[in-house]
Amino acid sequence: MKIISGYLWAYRNVDSGIKSLQSLQKHYPDADLFINVDYEGDLINYQQRGLEIGAKTSINLFQLGYCGDFGEVQTGRECWSRESTFEWFRGFYEACKKTDSRYMFLLEEDDFILKPITLLEYQFSIAIHPTVPSPTGWMRPNYINQEFFDYSKQHGGIDNCPGYASGGGTIVNREQFIDAWDKCKDYLYADYDKLVTINKIIGWIDFSLQYVMMLGGYQVIQNPNLCEHWEIPEDWQDFEIITGLKDHTLVTL
Repeated sequence: MKIISGYLWAYRNVDSGIKSLQSLQKHYPDADLFINVDYEGDLINYQQRGLEIGAKTSINLFQLGYCGDFGEVQTGRECWSRESTFEWFRGFYEACKKTDSRYMFLLEEDDFILKPITLLEYQFSIAIHPTVPSPTGWMRPNYINQEFFDYSKQHGGIDNCPGYASGGGTIVNREQFIDAWDKCKDYLYADYDKLVTINKIIGWIDFSLQYVMMLGGYQVIQNPNLCEHWEIPEDWQDFEIITGLKDHTLVTL
């Protein structure tokens, strides 16, 4: 069994996206690599470049775009609709079914692996960005409403975790994710719009990916060797995983 594979949710920054996968491949050369391009993304170039590194490329059935309004990014919505969220999970789930690796690494076009990943020496279900505290010592708890914990408990899931932060850089146990998604997808689909009224975070992968694992009964841990570039712009190379790095030329393969 391979230890880890990589899933890149891609758009148009092909050079950076391919380098993101190559940074995983550098340390884990037997990793299966998957590229899922958003509907209006650069499918042709991702297919061509993906072939060069042995990646399998697919495309979303419709455009998802950014989850919602955030800072300078204005989408005209607070979060993804139920259909968009489930389309994202469709791509991730299908990739997980196509590999036999223990873990799946979620990548976006600005995420890079700099060193071998210490956590892979241990067993875990899902490892997210550290926020309580962050690697810089800041407390960014990314508050989760109690109603989400209650809902999870009602369905036999986990009712505690250290905030939410399951975007690019997250590592999930592949078989456990498949199990969790199979368990929860039907009732989550039925209740999605109700959950949005609790908090829009259900329509953001930063929460929904780990929430699926929680609903499946799997504990969430933080990865202390992962950092966002804006948090520590000077010493980011000390970490094993860096996310949000907009200049891929800074990464040496």
